[in-house]
This record gives sequence, C-alpha cells and structure tokens, in this order.
Amino acid sequence: MAEFVQRRKEELIVEVPVLNSHFKKSVVKNILNQREKFEYRLMRRNKQKSDFTLYISFLKNIIKKVQKMGSTSTETLKLINQHNNRIIDLYRASLKYFKDDVSLWKEYIKFLMKCRRLTLLRTVLNSALLLHGHISDSLYVFAIRQEFEDLKNIQKAREMYTDGLHAHKNSSKLYFEAFKCELAYSETLIQKVLKSGKELNLEDPALNGSVAKVVFESAVENVKNDTDLYFKMYEEATQYNFSLDLSKEIKNFMLTSFSTDPNYWDTLATNELSKNTKNTEKFKITKCLDRYNAALSVVDTDEMWDKYLTTILKITADTKNTEVYKRNLLRQSMYNAHKKNKLKPKHYIAWINKSKSSMTKEILDLAIETYPDDTSILELNIKNNLTDTDELIAYELFKNNSNKISPNLWLTIVEHFSNKIQINDIFDMIFGDKSVCSNEVKQKLGNEYLLWLSKNKSLDDARSAYNKLIISNSCDASLCKTIVTLETEQQKVDINKTRQHFTLACMQFGKTNIDLWMERIYFEMKYGSPKLVSSTYHQALTTLNNEESDQFVEQYSSNASTFKTICKI
Repeated sequence: MAEFVQRRKEELIVEVPVLNSHFKKSVVKNILNQREKFEYRLMRRNKQKSDFTLYISFLKNIIKKVQKMGSTSTETLKLINQHNNRIIDLYRASLKYFKDDVSLWKEYIKFLMKCRRLTLLRTVLNSALLLHGHISDSLYVFAIRQEFEDLKNIQKAREMYTDGLHAHKNSSKLYFEAFKCELAYSETLIQKVLKSGKELNLEDPALNGSVAKVVFESAVENVKNDTDLYFKMYEEATQYNFSLDLSKEIKNFMLTSFSTDPNYWDTLATNELSKNTKNTEKFKITKCLDRYNAALSVVDTDEMWDKYLTTILKITADTKNTEVYKRNLLRQSMYNAHKKNKLKPKHYIAWINKSKSSMTKEILDLAIETYPDDTSILELNIKNNLTDTDELIAYELFKNNSNKISPNLWLTIVEHFSNKIQINDIFDMIFGDKSVCSNEVKQKLGNEYLLWLSKNKSLDDARSAYNKLIISNSCDASLCKTIVTLETEQQKVDINKTRQHFTLACMQFGKTNIDLWMERIYFEMKYGSPKLVSSTYHQALTTLNNEESDQFVEQYSSNASTFKTICKI
C-alpha cells in the first residue's frame, strides 16, 4: 500500500510547479497532504463509495478555485486538464467496484459533459445504458442530448429516444426531450432552406413539425395526468412560427383533459406573468387574475385557493415600496378569501408581513378569530405585543401557552426580558425542576443562563447549574467553556473547581470534542500545572475516537509553539 501511494506522490511532483504558480506554498503543501490521505483510503481492502467521491469533490473544488482566478494561461489550462484526468481515473476506478450505482454513472456523465470529453462521453453512455438503461430514463436523456446537441446527429438521437421510450413508455422526461429535439431539428432545416434561397415547402413533414406532433400524440396515449409535460410542450411549440398550430392543439387538449386540475389552471395563470410581450406588468397581472377567477368558478377547492393566494403574495412581494394598486390588490384579495374562510394561518402571517404596521392588529384579530388555537398565530400575537406598552399582555400569553411555544420564541422572550424582573421566572420555567420547554431551548440558552446566574446571583449558583446541566442531554460542550471563563475571570482562580468542570465535560463529550481537550491543556498551561499536560494529552488519546484522535495529534502539534509561549509567561 505504501509503495503504491509513494508512486502516486512521485507522479504528483510534475503538478507541483503548476500548483505553485496558482497557490501559496502552504496551500500547495496542504493540497498534497490531503491527496496523500485520499490515496491511502483508496488502498483499503474494504473500499467505500465515499473514498472515491470525497476525493473527486476535493479535486473539483481545486478546479473551481483556479477557474475563479479568471486566468486563461497555458499553465492554468494545464492544471485544470491534469485534475480533470485524475477525476476521470477516479470515476473509472469507482465504477469497477460500484457499477450498480446509477447515481455514480450520472455524476460521471455530467462531469464528462461539463468538461466536453465527447468521445469518452459516448463510450461511457453506451456502457451505462447497457447496464442501467432499463431502470433509468435519465441516462437516455443524457444520450439524446449528446447525440443531437453535441454531435448534431438526429438519426442517432431518434434511435436513442425510440429505445428509451420502448423501455420507459410512461417517461415524461423522454417524451419532452424527444419533442424538443424534433422541433429544434425542424427549425435548423428551415434556416438552411432560407439561407439557400430556396422556397420553403411547409407541406414537408420535416419542416412543419409533423414529427414533433407524432411525439405529442404518443405522449397523450402513454402519459395521462402530467400537466407539467404538456405545458412544457406547449411553451416549446410557441417558440417557433411553424409549430403555432401544434401549440393550439396542445392547448385545446389540456383544456379538455385538465379543466378540473388545479395545477393546470395555476400554470395557465402564472404563464400570463412570464409571457415575453410588450404589455405592462399591470396588464399581465390582470390577465393572470382573470385566469384564477375563471379557475375558482370551476374548481372552488382549498388547493385552488392556496395556489391563487400564493401567487397573490408573490405578485405583491414588494408592496411596501411600489404601486398603490398592489397594496389594494393584496388587501382586497385577502379580505375576500377571509370572508370565504379560505385563508390558512400561513396566509394571515404573510399578509401581516406584507402590510403596513397600522394594519397588523386588524389582520391579527381576523386570524385569531379564525384560528384561535393555532400556534403560529399565537406566537405572532405574542411578538406583536412585545412592546413597552403591551409587554405584560405578551408575557401572560407566553406563560399561559409556554408548552406550545417554539424554541425561537423562547429565545426572543429571554432576550426581551433579560434585564427585567420576569427573567427570574422565565429561567425557572426553562431550567427549574418543573421545566416546560424542550432540550433544544435549554441547549441554546444554557450559556446565557450561567452568565445570568453569575451576574445576578453568585458563582456558586452558576457552578451548581453547570453540574446539573452538563450531565443531562440538554447542553453541549460550550457550557464548559462558559463556566471556565467565569472561573478564570475571578480575582483568585479556583484550580480544583475548574478541573472538576473539565472532568465532567470530558466524561460527556470527550470522545468526539477535540477543542474541549485543547482548552483543558491550555488551562493547565496557563493557570494549573504544566506537569499535568502530558497525562491530559494521553488521556485525550485514549478517550477520543480513532479519527478524532488523529486530528487531535495534528492540532496539538500545530499549537506546540503557542503552548511553549504560555509556559514562559
């Protein structure tokens, strides 16, 4: 294993000058060290997919960094090409072990498409299709694109989508790719005829979109309920003058087949907003809402209303800074939906966020009336009352519903009342014997609680709270750092107490937390006894997991000079 890695390191030597021309020497050294580690992982008997994919990701990140530099020099192209070749080697090697992994084949194919290795791409696609073509329609999509877009081979592309549809007769992706391919090919032929000066014969099936129409008709037979497929076909057909009749046929088909489908009406309406026309934004919005009004007269369901309201909220996203008509539109639409009992809590909240503050209470009252027990509305009501004049109302609402409150609102409440008399009761609700909040809240507020106890009560109270929290499941290792900071800020540092804090923390988090052991060593160097550093170091090695133990050794070595300086001080 070592011999193979050494040989790989020697091969890397030729890359070093090129790397040095783009990165600092320290960065190059780190790159080479990382690659050596990856090479060792590849030599393991029981290989994992991640051994290859992490290495590939590492090399891709180097390429991205080089490309961001914007250089197009020979050296830059050489570096990118070297890394691309190594990535290709890694993909090849990984597929020898994990040839049944379709996602790995797809990643390899996408990479080859991106770096324009077209000859190799065709070979890889053929191999992937032989192995997985029967279970992955995406592989056929890749193959069609390569044959038509990259190699300009319409006959081979047709073979690919015919084979693909034979294996995946219900694939929307394949039908759309075939449809798009045929339209684009007809347009290419038309442009050739026009450039040659010959007369255009629109009766020619190759020029009038007839082949694309056959693909559409086949899709109608095999893909019954995919409105998105037919909308994409419709939009694609509208891009070319020769296929406008086909676009009308597709539109009529959708109207007949999907008239009660909310997705159909939603797409029809939102398309009005994205049409590439000279009409004003206001005109497009009006046309969009006309579509929704027509839809609601046919499909008066909660789903249809939700799509309509979602679009209204998007349209009026900038109401505070733009036209009055958008503000009026938002208000009128929301009031109408409220009267019909179609607004969900999320709609009321979005309405409040997009309206003037003067309207907040009015909208909030409507929301509370409709959803008196909804937690999101309750929390918004509490937040809205967190002002100097209404904070007691907010506090009572909070206390009466504390078992429902989210972690984020707990944090907001603590922040608001941090310097007020209520904070004592709030911390008792969080950390007391009758706690009413989740461990997530305790974890996020544990450090603040210790600081508050030290400031407003005593260090002994903070110590007692730490001893209780550190052995529970409601804190993390940062709690130790906080209590140690409090100890070392005292006029006389209690060495034994501080060591006890570290001991408890290491019992809980010592297997994985490297920083905790480094802080413990730092404490002994600066405040305790440097003689104990050796035993602490070896205790860390035996306690930490294998991977963390290796990282600890590296980190300790890099900080050795800092520790020596501390000892001298």
